[in-house]
Amino acid sequence: MTKSEKRVLFLTSVFLAIALNVHRLFVFLPGEGRRIGLPWVFNAPELAYQTLFQFGYCIFLGYLNLKWLRWEGADKKEITKNVGYNLLFLILFLAFGSFSQKFLFENAPNLKLFILGYMFRLITSLVLLSILLKITLLNRIQKRKELENEQLKSAYFDAEIKNLKAQINPHFLFNSLSSLSALIRENPNKAQDYINHLSKVFRYSLGNHHEQLIGLDKELELLDSNIQLLKMRFEEALDIHIDVPKSLGIKLPHMSLQPLLENAVKHNFVSKEFPLRIDVFQEDHKLIFRNTLKEAIYKEPSTGIGLLNLNERYTILMGKSIDIIKTEQHFTVQLPINT
Repeated sequence: MTKSEKRVLFLTSVFLAIALNVHRLFVFLPGEGRRIGLPWVFNAPELAYQTLFQFGYCIFLGYLNLKWLRWEGADKKEITKNVGYNLLFLILFLAFGSFSQKFLFENAPNLKLFILGYMFRLITSLVLLSILLKITLLNRIQKRKELENEQLKSAYFDAEIKNLKAQINPHFLFNSLSSLSALIRENPNKAQDYINHLSKVFRYSLGNHHEQLIGLDKELELLDSNIQLLKMRFEEALDIHIDVPKSLGIKLPHMSLQPLLENAVKHNFVSKEFPLRIDVFQEDHKLIFRNTLKEAIYKEPSTGIGLLNLNERYTILMGKSIDIIKTEQHFTVQLPINT
């Protein structure tokens, strides 16, 4: 039983104990019962006893059905057994209440009236508590379904994120090795530095592979490492400006900026005569990645993963999609951020 179920059972038991005995207050004064024709004199100790007895019966019946007996998923045989337990304890409480009434108060010449009174109150409590039991069991089933749906949803999202991240690393490795291959032919000494920076990038990527959302400051560090790699190859042909405050608390999907940087270099003509300018800045709760647009005549083969992958991860992790704006001069990607 949960705390809320125990609280509901307690309040329901208090209500039934009072409601089924409150009528006795009308004959509470000495002699009032005889005056209106009742064959016994009702008093305060009897009221307290019967109210507490009724409360105890309701509490016991509640725990019996909600905690000790199994109703959820029970077959017909088990349901019949549970009903038998309820009827057995009804008879036991009826017998105990009726005879204890006689020996404690000795104010009822006709015991049958007391037995009928106890029977009415106990059966009424059983019926009303059965309704409460039904409602509680339905509520349990609903909560269990909601929990299962959340677990399935979480498991699906987790599997989806792992699958998308698994796509990123081969994509990045392919581009990095292509760049390294070209750099080895052009400048073997710089290729060694390139390998050192590349190892830093991979250490960062693998070291945070369990994190789905990463701090903006760490993501900017990764972006800077990638910029160093690209500048070893393109030198002055890259003009990159980053104006983003490293605000605390801002998070975004892991490795969000790296594919944007890769795509900008891969799909544009980059030279000293036509330098590629990239601006990264924050505007209206969005992180803006903008690069000049001069599409290369001979583009590198595209795997189709980059922006689609990024948009899917944003949709899953943040419930928002990225915005892509393309003009004749610029290609802009707007990334939602949590502020």
